[in-house]
Amino acid sequence: MHRAAEDRDLADEPADGGPRTGGTCPFCRIVRGLDPAEVLRDWPDALAILPRGGGVTAGHVLVLPKTHVPDVAADPQVSAATMRRVAELAAEVGDCNVITSRGAAATQTVAHMHLHLVPRRPGDGILLPWTPVAGGSRRPGPDRPSWSARPAGR
Repeated sequence: MHRAAEDRDLADEPADGGPRTGGTCPFCRIVRGLDPAEVLRDWPDALAILPRGGGVTAGHVLVLPKTHVPDVAADPQVSAATMRRVAELAAEVGDCNVITSRGAAATQTVAHMHLHLVPRRPGDGILLPWTPVAGGSRRPGPDRPSWSARPAGR
């Protein structure tokens, strides 16, 4: 059983119906050895596992931190450490996509930060989910905040 996740990561599901945390979080349960997963790599701070159902292409891997964080923005240090692990795998794979999502509108379905490493091959037929919709705009609008310049680290 993996013991890297702290006990706080196994809290009960919030009464207000908010996102699942450690107690019912499927990735926390895998980290703790409570649910099965095919573990490909086990680092002190992260796990690389095969997605259930095999993924979208041969070699598709999920990399998740052993500490519960709900998404990539919740804890930049955990996110950066997890990205380092994905980069190590990407160096072995070659052409690939590294993808994470934050929030339901961005297709996040498990509220535990994780990164998909998807090996790519010419003609593999995989379409990315952010193909622009006809008539859509890539410019900031009332529902899309613009980026603002600010000093790094703030």
